[in-house]
Amino acid sequence: MLASLARARALKAIKTGDVIFGIGASGDGKLLLVYDANERSFFARHVTTQTWAEFGRDGKSRQIESGGRCIIVSTALLPSEEYRIAIGLDNKMRTAKDLADLRLSKAEKQLLLSYEEFFRAHPLPSEDAA
Repeated sequence: MLASLARARALKAIKTGDVIFGIGASGDGKLLLVYDANERSFFARHVTTQTWAEFGRDGKSRQIESGGRCIIVSTALLPSEEYRIAIGLDNKMRTAKDLADLRLSKAEKQLLLSYEEFFRAHPLPSEDAA
């Protein structure tokens, strides 16, 4: 019960500008930037593909631009430098005009190789934990 309350509190606290982590229907990790939030839902885009999704405050996707499903499994705060890199990468992917604009820096490559391990090490409490 306490885990369920902690999970609900963490999901309710998600706000615009947060970088969070979800798992897609096929088990693939998603680095997500929250770009809009209200009491009932929040909207996030996948940093690398820019695909958007709407989530309920239960952390489950309601609608995904390209179809499929996603569930939020971590809302842990990235260390400040990694957060800055994630925000910059999202901006790069969103504003790229041609292929050369998508060239990744060493720091961006490192983030893409490490974010999943970070978030999986800092999961939300389980829905069914007692």
